[in-house]
Amino acid sequence: MMNALLIAFLIVIYTMQSLLTRYYSTYYPGRADMASPVFTVVSGLVVFVVSMAFAGFRFEASPITLILALINALALVLYNTTLIKASSTGPYSITMVFMIAGGIIIPAVAAAFFGDDISPVKIISILVVLISVYMISRKAGEVYQNKKTFFLSCIGLAVGNGIYGMLLDIQQRLTLPAGMEVTPEKEEMVALTYLCAALISAVLLIAKEKKEFLGAMKQNKKSLFFLIAASLVVAFAINLMVYILALVDTTILYTLDNSCVFLLSVIFSCIYFKEKLSRLNIIGCITLCAALVCMSLSGQIMEFFTSLF
Repeated sequence: MMNALLIAFLIVIYTMQSLLTRYYSTYYPGRADMASPVFTVVSGLVVFVVSMAFAGFRFEASPITLILALINALALVLYNTTLIKASSTGPYSITMVFMIAGGIIIPAVAAAFFGDDISPVKIISILVVLISVYMISRKAGEVYQNKKTFFLSCIGLAVGNGIYGMLLDIQQRLTLPAGMEVTPEKEEMVALTYLCAALISAVLLIAKEKKEFLGAMKQNKKSLFFLIAASLVVAFAINLMVYILALVDTTILYTLDNSCVFLLSVIFSCIYFKEKLSRLNIIGCITLCAALVCMSLSGQIMEFFTSLF
């Protein structure tokens, strides 16, 4: 019961992050394509400080944590970069499918490699989730600006999102001492990942903008508020995520997290941003909820069918 409450709380926090980030992008005073890399720089530094505070400002990372954190930082930068590119060159619906597919399937394959059970119910639920995501995000009039760039960006988006989640899980499995539920290096993994991502993004931003770097970092009062608020929420959410990872089924966690955050973001967008849902979008919401229920109860469903045969 406690694990279920923690997952529900995590989903709410990540949904808050999504909304705060959207508000930040809306009020960001610079060029639209600069909002995301600036957010990566600032949020990365905030997550680093908050994670170190959670760790009592101790730093005891093993070599494997250092290596995985650097790779994960590159995956996070890839995710942020390709999300912008895909969103600007093709349909939002397909972009979301690739993003969520990567975030679910790649960690699930890694979990299966470590011996976790990937039952037929989970596989079917994941497929229905992806179809539902497409149905929910499908809008009339979607067009491609550049198909080749779009699909390459979508592949990068799926890989970046998937590797990011996979390495958070793998680091837990490789560094978890016997007899403990959660690795003592979890904060170091998060801190190093986001610090490296911030530094990489800053270097890329300087290389791209050169003289305009400081101008790109400039904020107005509203954008600064949402930037700091979203960064603090990110810091709390990712630290809660790595705490939960060792306690629950990874495949179920990532499926619920990616899908429920997406679904709640759609609902809040209808309420706060007055976005309208088509009949296809509504059907997608219903099938997504059904798929998530099946995923959550996959163990019981498999036991039921096993008892029949």
